[in-house]
Amino acid sequence: MDLNTMSYVLAVADAGNFSLAAQSCHVGQPALSQQIARLERELGVTLFDRGPRGASLTQAGREFVSRAREILRGAQALQEEMALYAGLRKGNLTLGIITSLQCIDFGDMLSAFCSSYPDISVNIVQDGTYRLADALVERRMDLAFVNRPAGGLPAGLEFVKLGEDRYSLAVPRLHPMARAGEVSLRDLRGERFIFHQTGQVAAQLCLEACRLAGFEPNIVCRSGSPTTGLYMVRGGLGVAFLPSEEFKSHSVDGVVELKLKEPILKEVGVAWRRDAASPLLEEAIRFFRAWN
Repeated sequence: MDLNTMSYVLAVADAGNFSLAAQSCHVGQPALSQQIARLERELGVTLFDRGPRGASLTQAGREFVSRAREILRGAQALQEEMALYAGLRKGNLTLGIITSLQCIDFGDMLSAFCSSYPDISVNIVQDGTYRLADALVERRMDLAFVNRPAGGLPAGLEFVKLGEDRYSLAVPRLHPMARAGEVSLRDLRGERFIFHQTGQVAAQLCLEACRLAGFEPNIVCRSGSPTTGLYMVRGGLGVAFLPSEEFKSHSVDGVVELKLKEPILKEVGVAWRRDAASPLLEEAIRFFRAWN
């Protein structure tokens, strides 16, 4: 049993598919399959139920994956510690990110980090806050740039605020309120809304804001992309709550930004597991906190 084969097993477990796992590991599928089959013979157990729709973990496979994650994390931490003793900064970081990170200048921040630590390999995974939090808890990720949900993140995760999104209302240029400059949520009772996807922190915050204003929003469409939402507004489908930064970075003709009298604020920051012990992770956290 070696660490490479363990990593292959984890890749298949995460992807649910041998072919996709081989691509993520940059090896041929036959080689990956043979390594895992050899490991199963060595252990005397079957780790995966294989079928035409993919691969799923057996009970023994689930236990193996749980232990293997701990072993690989420990091996990486040991390698990082030894690299620090040698005066080097090397290793791998898996970062989770949400869609909208303009308020913390994530692109410039990541570029500066990679320039400062050129020997660190960074893998970026984009998803929603809740799924990224699950990935952190399950040790499939080192750090995640997420929103703070109204109910907080899962126990065991640390969160540091780096910035915040202040929401505005996007309306078509010919909308009766387009020249108002500022609008109260109470005046939006009869509007048709283009909303964030269910399960996004933004959707939760905007829905609660509408309810506090005394109405249930008439949601005619949902979109996970703020930029797509702007174009839907231009097309006359409805109005939309969007981060103010989105209007600056993706100006769309025919769409007007209205400020909200009752602020809707979304905290943006970095999260990690409290029990994560890695010099590389600690260095990354220190860098990202200092950046802001």
